Amino acid sequence: MRVLVMGAGALGGCYGAALAQHGHDVTFVARGEHLAALQARGLEIRHGEERTLLKPVRAVSTPAEAGSGFDLILFAVKGYDIDTAAVALRPVLGPDTAVLPFQNGVETVDRLAALLGPEHVLAGVSYIRAGRPAPGVLEFVSHLRPTIIGEQSGRLTPRVESIATALREAGIDVVVSDHPQRAIWEKFVGIVALGTITSACASPVGPIRETAEGLALLRTLLAEAIAVAQAAGVDLPAETLDQMLGIVAAMPPTNSTSLRDDFERGHRTELDLLTGALVRYGRDLGVATPASAALYAVLKVRALNSGSL
Repeated sequence: MRVLVMGAGALGGCYGAALAQHGHDVTFVARGEHLAALQARGLEIRHGEERTLLKPVRAVSTPAEAGSGFDLILFAVKGYDIDTAAVALRPVLGPDTAVLPFQNGVETVDRLAALLGPEHVLAGVSYIRAGRPAPGVLEFVSHLRPTIIGEQSGRLTPRVESIATALREAGIDVVVSDHPQRAIWEKFVGIVALGTITSACASPVGPIRETAEGLALLRTLLAEAIAVAQAAGVDLPAETLDQMLGIVAAMPPTNSTSLRDDFERGHRTELDLLTGALVRYGRDLGVATPASAALYAVLKVRALNSGSL
């Protein structure tokens, strides 16, 4: 396959590197020091003590520099860059190009469909843990759960099967889902509650769940998110809340979230795409989210004061 990685950070870089190592023609879109390092030194992938250097690497600053004729575009930009990145992709879309997004929120598929055409856009959920410790360096940690992909309609099409096969052959655990939107919401429910509480408490998971009040607040945030998802028409199992609390109970106490990490590092955050989106959906659907709304207000003030919104 000819593949374009739109957003070659930790997540997009890991998928792109895996495909490139297994013979696919991969181009990375990056910027700044990361782009310079990719062009000069290639891409180093770390997995535990193992080190792999992918060189040479084709890396560009804009999709237009990459040419056209792509079979697959892995869309892995941050949530606040969705619209700008989508518009930049228009010149390289072919009639059969598939766009597979991996964002944390629940709005990406609809936004991309509006900007690029629904026929191009798949749905995707990633549970890969990875980091970018230095420019040109990616650190793969683990697959927490399989990557989930699917057509928006839920139909099992040849293109989805082909993409899934390529990813599996590259060592990525993939499930093709006939309910991809449900999978997107299932992930959203967990990350919005955890991201909100870890950011508001400026704390990893351990101290929160070990404090009675913290655990009670987490339960409330999860319950609000589940209620919004159900009102949005997502068929979540009755045991979803207990399952998610069980997942949190099994996490290492030092586990953090990307939202909290961005706050702590002074980076721009996805607050509006996570907590903000949940509160907006709740308001529009008539579902009360008082705890989420209160913490969203606190975090928005914090983000505005630090310039990270």
